Amino acid sequence: MDYRGKKIVVMGLGGYREGSGTMATLYFAQAGAKEVLVTDLKSEKELQLQVERLRRFPNVRFVLGGHRAEDFRKADVVFQNPSVPDSSPYLSIARKRDIPIINDWNIFLQAADNFLIGVTGTRGKSTTAALVFEMLKQTGRRAVFCGNIGVSPLKYLGRLTENTVVVAELSSWLLRGFRTGKKSPNIAVLTNLLVDHQDKYGSLEEYYRDKDNIFAFQKKDDFLIANRDSAAVRRRIKKAKSKIVWFSLKPFPSGEGSYVKNGKVYLRLGDEEKLVVPIAAIKLKGQANLSNVLAAVAAAGVYSLPVAAMKKVLRSFRGLPSRLEPVGFFAGIRFYNDTTSTTPDAAVAALRALGGKRKKIVLLAGGYDKKLDFREMAKEIKKSVKAVVLFRGTASDKIENELRKAKVGFEEAGSMKEAVRLAMSRVKKGEIVLLSPGAASFGMFENEYDRGSQFNRQVKYWEKKYGARFEKN
Repeated sequence: MDYRGKKIVVMGLGGYREGSGTMATLYFAQAGAKEVLVTDLKSEKELQLQVERLRRFPNVRFVLGGHRAEDFRKADVVFQNPSVPDSSPYLSIARKRDIPIINDWNIFLQAADNFLIGVTGTRGKSTTAALVFEMLKQTGRRAVFCGNIGVSPLKYLGRLTENTVVVAELSSWLLRGFRTGKKSPNIAVLTNLLVDHQDKYGSLEEYYRDKDNIFAFQKKDDFLIANRDSAAVRRRIKKAKSKIVWFSLKPFPSGEGSYVKNGKVYLRLGDEEKLVVPIAAIKLKGQANLSNVLAAVAAAGVYSLPVAAMKKVLRSFRGLPSRLEPVGFFAGIRFYNDTTSTTPDAAVAALRALGGKRKKIVLLAGGYDKKLDFREMAKEIKKSVKAVVLFRGTASDKIENELRKAKVGFEEAGSMKEAVRLAMSRVKKGEIVLLSPGAASFGMFENEYDRGSQFNRQVKYWEKKYGARFEKN
């Protein structure tokens, strides 16, 4: 699409310096748009860094602290930030007038034709995509990493060589753009399908339909890396036209893919079975991460990366920040930041990865509800958690109800400072303080990364103040 002379409405600037809204505004401003109107529910103060970066463009203006219907009626194109739900009444205004609604992947897929490895799923997509990216780099391949990690693909437009591989973590929101462009990645990875985002989708089926775009437009010579252990994944991919390569936590009798056998990770492509690495040598811990490792190995395998490169990465990669990340150890207490745990399933996985036979975890959890079920999370808390501190929020209300049913005690906190102070009053030497909310961050925090950053700062404060001398009052 030619944006010269057009009136563009960017709905949702977002909180990331290189995220969808910011990079789209830069793109439109430099593409000759007559006017780029940026509108966001947040105030100018909340979006200060992004606004200051964009003010230098004379064709960019801002309407912040709310949206106005007239702006959507007068637009030639509306850019939808990934966090904006399809049900927005302002998007309905644009639809009624047949005004195109696009996202950054619409633009990127039209402008670039690079080999694309895309990863989606309810959980594990960040870690899986990062592993694939690191494996590519290990072999000297040119590669960039973008998508739901807070980096828009528009950052790289005009900077990609013909041989650059694009690795993307793709949320359901970003995958909408693939439907419009009728394109899917050359190698698509579907890690799993669980319940999430029911606050923004009308149904689970609607959420899964967006996920389907990871493979919906693949060609017969493309590859789909699929989780054989997930009944939902097996059911959804029956309509795929591409070559299916499986990954599983146990061996499977036929077909290509990666799997675990006798405590080791194997890769089978064609008739050849290759040992990749013993599980004991993998830095990432926990069954959920092992599944991510298998998905990455399968993707790297179909891209013909050598096993030696996979092995080297798996022996050294410790994980991405804020994903069950160890952020402190003093006075015999370990601190883990798992702020990107925004679903109950993710919190359960963290508890299982760190828990043992005795209750040694002090859990910081709760926040904003995405219309999810917290019964299984409460059951797991009862098994492995010593004490619970809940951030105030709509999800916490539901967690509290389930904890009362399970006869599990809890405390509430109105800030991260208070939450960590309460945790420190409960934890002892040899135990763990775990931030794994199982809920979104809206309200008390700017986003999940702000939540994690505040946790890290509090851990450093306690370490500096008490260190090895810490004793519970």
